[in-house]
Amino acid sequence: MAIIGDIRRKGGFLIAIFVGTALLAFILGDLLGPGGSITSTNQFEIGEVGGEIIPAREFDLKVQDAIENYKEQSGSASIDVGTTDLLRDQTWVQWLNEIIMGTEYGHLGVTVHPDEIFSLVTGANPHPLVVQAFSNPETGAFNAADVINFLKNMDNDPSGKSRTQWIPLEQTIKKDQLSIKYYTLIKKGLYITRREAQRDYEAFNSNIKIKYAVQRYNDVPDSIVTLEEDDILKYYEEHKKEHEQEASRSIEYISFNVFPSPDDSLLIEDWINRKTEELSEVYGIEEISSFVNMNADTRFTDVFVKQGMLTTELDSTMFDSNADSTTMVGPFIEDGSYKLVKLIETQMRPDSVKARHILVAKKVSDDTTHIAITDSIMDVLEKGTDFAFLATTLSDDPGSKEEGGELGWFAEGTMVKAFNDSCFSGSVGDIMLVETQFGNHIIEILEMTEPIKKVKIATIDRIIEPSSKTYAMIYAKANKFAGSNNSVESFESSATELGKVFREVPDLVEGEKTIVGLESPREVVRWAYKVEPGTVSGPFELGNKFVVAVLTSIKEQGYATLEDIRTETEIDARKEKKANYVKAKIAENDDQNVDDLAYNLSANNKEFNLQVETAQNITFSSFNLAGIGREPSLIGHIYGSKKGVMSVPFKGNAGVFVFVIEDYTAAPAVEDLSAGQSRLGSTVQARVEYEVFNALKKNANVVDNRFKFY
Repeated sequence: MAIIGDIRRKGGFLIAIFVGTALLAFILGDLLGPGGSITSTNQFEIGEVGGEIIPAREFDLKVQDAIENYKEQSGSASIDVGTTDLLRDQTWVQWLNEIIMGTEYGHLGVTVHPDEIFSLVTGANPHPLVVQAFSNPETGAFNAADVINFLKNMDNDPSGKSRTQWIPLEQTIKKDQLSIKYYTLIKKGLYITRREAQRDYEAFNSNIKIKYAVQRYNDVPDSIVTLEEDDILKYYEEHKKEHEQEASRSIEYISFNVFPSPDDSLLIEDWINRKTEELSEVYGIEEISSFVNMNADTRFTDVFVKQGMLTTELDSTMFDSNADSTTMVGPFIEDGSYKLVKLIETQMRPDSVKARHILVAKKVSDDTTHIAITDSIMDVLEKGTDFAFLATTLSDDPGSKEEGGELGWFAEGTMVKAFNDSCFSGSVGDIMLVETQFGNHIIEILEMTEPIKKVKIATIDRIIEPSSKTYAMIYAKANKFAGSNNSVESFESSATELGKVFREVPDLVEGEKTIVGLESPREVVRWAYKVEPGTVSGPFELGNKFVVAVLTSIKEQGYATLEDIRTETEIDARKEKKANYVKAKIAENDDQNVDDLAYNLSANNKEFNLQVETAQNITFSSFNLAGIGREPSLIGHIYGSKKGVMSVPFKGNAGVFVFVIEDYTAAPAVEDLSAGQSRLGSTVQARVEYEVFNALKKNANVVDNRFKFY
């Protein structure tokens, strides 16, 4: 069972306590920077939801709390930028949810009674979060008695930590229950009628055969129509709503990479040479491991390895018959680091061991019971009770208990250290008691391979990295470039002269967190929203490079300008003029069937080349016309037409169409539509939570200022 005191440790996984971070200095830097004002009230607002202000300070405190929770449950001393960004986003979503949904619950009177919570915690069907929090991490078994025991003793904890750890779990259960009630109310109001199911069935199962003629736009010469600037402007005005855009910025940037200089490499070489002398005078596993952990970039690994697991050079030296505890290899360079390797110990050890075990997992903070169970099992084993029987009935390891505790063959280093060392240092038939982080293991060694020569080595390594002097030198180059340019043109020209390729980054939105080729580029994005086109930035230090950028263009929120979409607007405007021309020519013709129309128009007008085709098995759910492509509007016109009557000319995506329905096959009659009703109902209900919340979010007029702070 999971120790109840570990709820907080597991809380990040169990109740999604979302996390993120922001440094106060970073926030103040933004407020005091260009466009900022320390006296402006909204500079301290991370956002606004439904008229409720979210203060930056309070949001940041929640984020910091969540970061600590994440570190605790993950066992990490720190988290990377990507995880921080993700968890900060989750914190924002959680806050939005609490405000928006809390308002809805209040309006509708949706509540959760304390008795409901008690039932969800201690009842016959406990909440999944309770089950997970109080389950054995090894076996997955849930023990309801542990929940009751924890609740009874929670307030006896003098530190108050038990209650502090319990409250977030209980609050999350309550929020989940509120959400279930609210969305169930909506789902109960969504019912698929028999008529709706009938229409859906017919749309998928009836089909139409048509004959059609199409005059493709590409076959009409551009010279046939005259496209004036007024035509382009008119088309733009009529269709600009199709080109709504977010505010964005476009930049170009070049990188000044920071690599170790020859002098930097010499510094590391001098250091490793000194460590060579020092390590030559250090002996014994404890002393050597301490020396490695104090000096090397990589911590000491206490494990024996066989021949073939090291590099060729190390193999030949460490496994040489004359090698002893004074044997060393290096210094040498490998994978960007200087390395030095020393032989610690040589032993004849099995390559693999076959064993079985009985795990007695530690279930409570007081290990008295845990020890008593272990002692009892050892006693009955000594009296001759079958090991496999005891493993099957008593072991807490679900992966091996059904096999009588057998683990099969495993190589050295596969198991945790205490388990590994006992198995590979023992003999066949040994029964040992070993304690690990999983609990007490009663192990029996069943078989061993023949002993082979193995070695234990120590490695001192140090990454060859740039010095502060090298960083300063590269920064000076980047700063000189930035100070020498004040326009897009000079930026591009100077970059080319330096032999650098500038990278274009179009349409950066204000909250953008990634730029291809750059590490943690938020500072660059924030800068781009504070300057005018043509502005060249100072150097940004991003990872192992300095970056200089230039703002090339700005797009404001709203409709794209004509100049931004001129090329596609001209193409579409010309297509429309061609469509009107073709439709007018068709209207002048008196033919009443598709074949005659196509023949006469093509014969009398050299610019026409109408192709007559047949299309079958068209359903209302179709989007494409075979051989033509995507034509959803045409499909709609077909289903709105009568059989045997030639249509009026219709402007499609690929050209102008004229068609006639030759045959209509109705969907076979069906009495039972329940399956269709169920399918449609499931589809609709699956969208409820997402679409309802988004609608509520839109009505809440959310203002998101996170980009000003992070």
